[in-house]
Amino acid sequence: MILLIFHDRRSLANVASIKGAIEECYGPYGLMVQESGYLYVPLEGQKLNAALLLKYLGREFSTKRVLWLVDRELLYPKIGPIAGCTSERAALLYAGIEQDVLVKEALHEVGHLMGLEHCRQDCVMQLSRSAKNAREKPSRLCQTCTTRLNQRAH
Repeated sequence: MILLIFHDRRSLANVASIKGAIEECYGPYGLMVQESGYLYVPLEGQKLNAALLLKYLGREFSTKRVLWLVDRELLYPKIGPIAGCTSERAALLYAGIEQDVLVKEALHEVGHLMGLEHCRQDCVMQLSRSAKNAREKPSRLCQTCTTRLNQRAH
């Protein structure tokens, strides 16, 4: 599987570290990552409707897997501010969070694109209900999630 990483105005600086972390974590399961450059955000305002952006990505990249780093806060309808979210083929990530949390959340969202669900173990696939949760969770997969990815890869 190929994952395309896009960025908007100010999130380019984060792409290299995120790309490296994703390749290290998911490369052994067949994921290849391509930096794909700048992608214009078609919405106005300081806060972006994540549901609308996911629909946009679904239309624009219907046959590809995509991670898009945006430099404005993401809001999900009826949920509120979020660090990231995923649809079947696309993931969004707010690049304005702490670098270590950003990498963990990128690994988490890409895990969903790889078919993983939320995990209750000490794992990057734990659901982060707060910034503190996100900081405290590991930046690696647990054995259960590793086994699931190995089964999918073979």
